[in-house]
Amino acid sequence: RAAPGARAGSAIAGDAGAPPVVDPPDRILADSVADFSLTQDDHGWRYGYDTGTFESFALMTRESIITLYMPVSNDVWKCWANDTAHWTQLFQLGAHPNGTVTSTPSDAILQRAVRRWTSTYAGDVTISGEVAKIDIVDSNGVDAFVYVDGVQRYTTFIAGDDGGGRAYKFVAALQVGSVVDFVLDPHAGQDHHDLSRFTGIVVRVEPGPAE
Repeated sequence: RAAPGARAGSAIAGDAGAPPVVDPPDRILADSVADFSLTQDDHGWRYGYDTGTFESFALMTRESIITLYMPVSNDVWKCWANDTAHWTQLFQLGAHPNGTVTSTPSDAILQRAVRRWTSTYAGDVTISGEVAKIDIVDSNGVDAFVYVDGVQRYTTFIAGDDGGGRAYKFVAALQVGSVVDFVLDPHAGQDHHDLSRFTGIVVRVEPGPAE
């Protein structure tokens, strides 16, 4: 990737000794890491939560920092947070949901962390990314979902100690105004140590050669 926040294409290996071929930057429609912002609707992203259904989506209300977890780099991770459920957070690399089995000072309510992107493009796209636990101490795991216009297209369970996680990739057809939701759910309602990496990239599918 180019300078922070700048879009760049992915490198594809060419012939031995030749420089890699780089995809045109405009093929990448959305990148949850590069596009992350503490301004709602920046680059088409909205940061919020739901209570278990697509229709219940609501925006997060304040800026905060990830609490009770310190990366080895000692970096401070800024995030979106919510007033009614302390652990509902979204940050550049992922999220933390809130559950019905929780800890103080949070309320015991289900709030799935939702990163929503709205498309200005009509056509086929590839949606890909990765899911993995960041905090691997005393967690019962998380469930990750990707929805397109409210229809579930991908789901996986990540065990509480699975710092390696897994990658995902699928093709979807979008319209202008289509929404893609990347949703992190506390497995079985328990949110203890659920801080997780959850990324998403949306790339245009190039039409094949005419026959």
